[in-house]
Amino acid sequence: MKKNNAYIGVDIGGTNLRASLVDGKGGILKSLRTPVRIDLGPDRAFEKLLAQCRELVEAAGEFGLKAGGVGLGVAGKIDPAAGTVVFSPNLPALNGFPLGRELGEKLGIPVVMENDANAFGLGESWAGAARDLDNWVGITLGTGTGGCLFLGGKLWEGAGLGFCAEIGHMIILPDGPPCGCGSRGCLESFASASALMRGAREICPAGGSYADVLRGLTERNELSAASIYSAARSGDAASKKLFETMGWALGIGLSNIFSLLGIDRAVIGGGVSSAWDAFIGPLRASLEKSASMFDAQRAVVVRGSLGDDAAQIGAARLAESSVG
Repeated sequence: MKKNNAYIGVDIGGTNLRASLVDGKGGILKSLRTPVRIDLGPDRAFEKLLAQCRELVEAAGEFGLKAGGVGLGVAGKIDPAAGTVVFSPNLPALNGFPLGRELGEKLGIPVVMENDANAFGLGESWAGAARDLDNWVGITLGTGTGGCLFLGGKLWEGAGLGFCAEIGHMIILPDGPPCGCGSRGCLESFASASALMRGAREICPAGGSYADVLRGLTERNELSAASIYSAARSGDAASKKLFETMGWALGIGLSNIFSLLGIDRAVIGGGVSSAWDAFIGPLRASLEKSASMFDAQRAVVVRGSLGDDAAQIGAARLAESSVG
């Protein structure tokens, strides 16, 4: 990184745009968060993204620095060279939109793109829970379920197909619940905010006191991953069961990954990871039950330490390493 440069990292979600100005040590100098409805179309979201980035370019000058580039973390399959979102199961309105190219033309500085889960991994590897890990897998639990893979201390990018380590679309249960990718029984259909909410709605019509709390949340339009977690912490059996299912699926997924790659380290982040205490026990029990080629007792599964900032810090790291 040039001494007088800072970089902008952006995490693009279906509900919020988060953008940060990041210094050479992974520290956030200024952070912005803007609500956005990407489902209403890419143009409105792009306008808000452009405004955020322009504000952070100006902020860099206030710190005596220059904004050297922008890194975008976007969920789904992307074409980094074209600066285009190819396919995003959870942000379909962005499919085919030249997000990176348009932003670079408007700002007049380099813009690079990466899958948001890879950006999460770059952030945790640079300044978070994976700083001392060479071989590890990352899982992000948000609206959907993302994944990243680091081998030999470097982000594994596969054969350049525009996607890699799509852990959320590993099939856990054939013919299981439908997934946004078009398949069924994917990890994402068990371990994500969307999976929790779908599961809660499916429980409600069953009747009886078992579903009363979740039914009340649904009727008051208060159903969310956070409200389901709050209900689970208060002892609601139906809500606890949803998180137990999440842990079960994550344990099977990690067992498959560890056995395939010969690694035993994982970092889990994303907004739903705030419910850590509700699913980590079932996850470890499932991992131990599924393990055969590795010692589950020695496997390390930890929560990311950068919280909601991980993908922004990682996207800034990507910009720094790409444009210098």
